[in-house]
Amino acid sequence: MTFYSALLPPARATGPAPGPVMVAWRMSWLVLLSGWVGLVLRGCWISGLLAGGACILTRQLLPLPVALPLLGGMHLLLALNAPDLRQWELRLRGYQTARGVYATDPKAALLRWMDRNRSHPLSPVS
Repeated sequence: MTFYSALLPPARATGPAPGPVMVAWRMSWLVLLSGWVGLVLRGCWISGLLAGGACILTRQLLPLPVALPLLGGMHLLLALNAPDLRQWELRLRGYQTARGVYATDPKAALLRWMDRNRSHPLSPVS
């Protein structure tokens, strides 16, 4: 079971009834393997590009035997903090944090969250 925190879209969001974004609180394997590129692929543009600049500077300023362990540690640090970074960037876009749930996958988490929070319908019909 993984904890998923729900972030509700801002009131000014457009489109047909935007639903909450469920952020899984676990290590991101994509970010562990690809580093800052994985953060950008996850939608974390600000932190991904800042980490990318730090990685490029680290590689350019330090010799390779020193830079490789630092870059590996940076990948691990980014992977462990990917949920925090994603939630931070969503809050910068105007998303509001809501109560989270435990579930096995994002779809089950969304269903469980909808069941507990009937005050936030996902469609105009319900």
